[in-house]
Amino acid sequence: MYLIPKDTMASKLAPAWAFLSGEDRLFEEGASQPTRPGEREHAVVLPVHLHDGLPRRLMAVGLLIDDREATDVACFMFGLPQSEISADDVRDACMEACNVLGGCLVKSNDEAHTVEIGLPQELPLERFAELHRHAHVSVTFSSESDAGRRIVITVFDAIDQRILES
Repeated sequence: MYLIPKDTMASKLAPAWAFLSGEDRLFEEGASQPTRPGEREHAVVLPVHLHDGLPRRLMAVGLLIDDREATDVACFMFGLPQSEISADDVRDACMEACNVLGGCLVKSNDEAHTVEIGLPQELPLERFAELHRHAHVSVTFSSESDAGRRIVITVFDAIDQRILES
């Protein structure tokens, strides 16, 4: 297995999120959550290539994050007030958040089974929705505030490589 045990994932996501945002959030395992039409969300995918002597397998960790949450993360990461945060800052913060959150969920079992984590990729919401339709969802964790601000982390397996190609 290339993932840490499911029963420990939420306990790894919470401190990683606190590191990224300065805020405590609880993550709960649940059903896969698609994009919300009409809402401003950011979608980022971290490709994870698995090498175990067989043909290389592709997994991905996807992050779907509300725009207000993403902006707050960018403010915390860069130490700037919201008035000074650019769209590029928000994009960079989302990619780093996906990298950190995804990186805490995967592991290499031994030298014969290696994991190669790629670079995070921002996806248009339509392509992220396509990924949901055409990939096997291994596990989904989410955190939603009382104000409806959400963070969703999904681990996808058996991904069609073309979905992640530009």
